[in-house]
Amino acid sequence: MKTIGGAAMDGTVAARLSALDEAFARFRACAAALPGGRFLERMNGWSPRDVTAHFIGWNRYTIEGCREILRGVCPSYLADEPNDFSTVNRKSVERYALSDRNELLAELDASFGDLRTFLLTLPAPQWEGDFGVRYKGHVITVENNVEGLRTDYDRHREAIEAWEETAGR
Repeated sequence: MKTIGGAAMDGTVAARLSALDEAFARFRACAAALPGGRFLERMNGWSPRDVTAHFIGWNRYTIEGCREILRGVCPSYLADEPNDFSTVNRKSVERYALSDRNELLAELDASFGDLRTFLLTLPAPQWEGDFGVRYKGHVITVENNVEGLRTDYDRHREAIEAWEETAGR
């Protein structure tokens, strides 16, 4: 058993949480390092500010989604999956409409801290367990829900980095 944040964790769970921590830290560093007004400039329809607001929402949606999974209920945000989560994402961008990067990053840190605190309370059987939740024929678990968020952090960071490279900055 490994200990993370004072909680004893199964090695697989510890590795998953560590991977999420690293993806979050890479995204946050990327957003924080953008020059001046680039944080507010649009790239493929969204600005890095919008992406950051999106993650504040998704950190919170992930907590609720995990709670729903543990109750044997499909996460409510999956109803928006056929629309590429456009409604869920729009609501986050509107709700966290701060334009000050430092304030938005502080809110991102707080939401991620809440998610991390929640995840630390879950024993391995709850991370990996099949609670009967299915979506489009796939088993939905806490683990694959969290993994989806981790890959989203990396995917959006990579898009911002590529955007910065093409801008020649």
